[in-house]
Amino acid sequence: MRALVGLCALVMLAGCASAPGIRGDRDQLARQIADDAAAFNEAYGQAVSAQILLNILRGRDRLPRYYLAMTGISDSPSWRYRQNAGIGGVPLGEGASPWGIGNLGIERETQTRPSYAVQPFNAETLTRTAFEPTAPNVFAHYWRSGWPRDLLLLVMVESIERTDAEGRLTVFTNEANTIFEDCPDRVATTGCDFVREVRAFLDLTAATPSGGGIDRLSGRPLCGVIETYNPTQPVRPVASSASQDCDPLFPVGSTLVRLRLRSLDDMIYYTGELLRAESMNARPNAPIEAQLSVRAAGLRGGGAGVPLFRIVPRAGQGDSYFAAEVEYNGARYAAGPAIGRSCAAASASGPCADSAEAGDRSSSVLSLIAEILALNQSPDAIRAPNRLIAE
Repeated sequence: MRALVGLCALVMLAGCASAPGIRGDRDQLARQIADDAAAFNEAYGQAVSAQILLNILRGRDRLPRYYLAMTGISDSPSWRYRQNAGIGGVPLGEGASPWGIGNLGIERETQTRPSYAVQPFNAETLTRTAFEPTAPNVFAHYWRSGWPRDLLLLVMVESIERTDAEGRLTVFTNEANTIFEDCPDRVATTGCDFVREVRAFLDLTAATPSGGGIDRLSGRPLCGVIETYNPTQPVRPVASSASQDCDPLFPVGSTLVRLRLRSLDDMIYYTGELLRAESMNARPNAPIEAQLSVRAAGLRGGGAGVPLFRIVPRAGQGDSYFAAEVEYNGARYAAGPAIGRSCAAASASGPCADSAEAGDRSSSVLSLIAEILALNQSPDAIRAPNRLIAE
C-alpha cells in the first residue's frame, strides 16, 4: 500500500513538472480565425468611413480637414500560466509513516489587445492622396463598372467643358454653395447650371455607346476618350505623353464633352458644403440632407430621387446599422444605413418608396471616397489587416 501511494505521488509530481499542452480543435480554430478576420475587417471599414464622415462634418462647418493613415491591425495574444502542486500527509495506519496525496492546480490566462498604427500622412503622400485631381483612369474605371453615373458626375467632376460643332466652348462649374432646392428651372445659379447639364448629359448617354464610334486606325485622334455616342465622325484614342494626363472625353453627336476632375479633399468639402444650407434650417435632432438629389437605390428611372448625402443625429445606439458613426462637437452622427432592395418602379410606401430614407445613397458616397482614398495612397499605407498568433 505504501509503495502504491508513493508511485501515485511521483506520477502527479511528474505531471506538474511539464507545461500543459495547448491543443485546439481544428474546426474551432477555423471559426476563430474567420471571426477574427471579419471583426478586423469591420473595425477597419468603420475607422475609414468614420474619418470620412468626420471630415464631411468639418467641411460643412468650413473647418480644416485632416487625413490619417491606418496601417493594418495586429493581434498577438499572450499566455500566462500559474501552477501549483502539493502533497498533504495521510496516515496509513498505526505505526506506519504518513504519506501524502498530491493536489495539482493550473490556471491559464489569455491577454490580447489588437495593436494598430494611425498616423498623419507625410507631405508627399498627403498631396497625392488628398489634393491632386483624381486620375482619369480612376474615373473611367468607375464609369464602366456600373456605378450610379449621376453620383459619379456630381461628386467627382469639378466642371464640364462642352465644345459644339462650331468650336464654341461652354463651361459649367460644380459649385456646391450655389446649389439649392435640387435645382429646378427657376433657380439660376452657376451650380444649378452644372446640375442641369449633368442631367442632360446623362439623358444623352443613357443608351448603349454607339458601335463603331471609335476607329482604332483612321479616326480623329483624341486623348482621354472613354465612350462615344453617335459621333459625327469616328475618333481613335491616343496615349498620353509622359507629362500629359488627359481628362475624360466623350464625343456625343457633334459635341465634345470634357470632364475636369476633383481632388479627394474637394469631394469631401463639396459633400459637406451641400449639407450646410439644409443644416441651417433642419429641426433639432432631424436628419440633415443635401439639397441635391440622385436616383434612388434599386429603382429604374429614379423617380423623384433621394439626397446625395444624408446625416442622421444619433441620440443612442439604437438598432439601425450605419456605414459610419462619429462623435463630433459633442454629438453623435451616423450616415449610410444598410439598404437592400431591388425595385422596378417606385411605390407610394414600403421599401420601394422613392423617399430619402428608403433609398439613402450615403453609403455609396462613403464607399466611393474610401476607395479613392485607398487608391491614392502608397501600398504601405493600406496594408490589409493581419493577425499574428504567438503561442
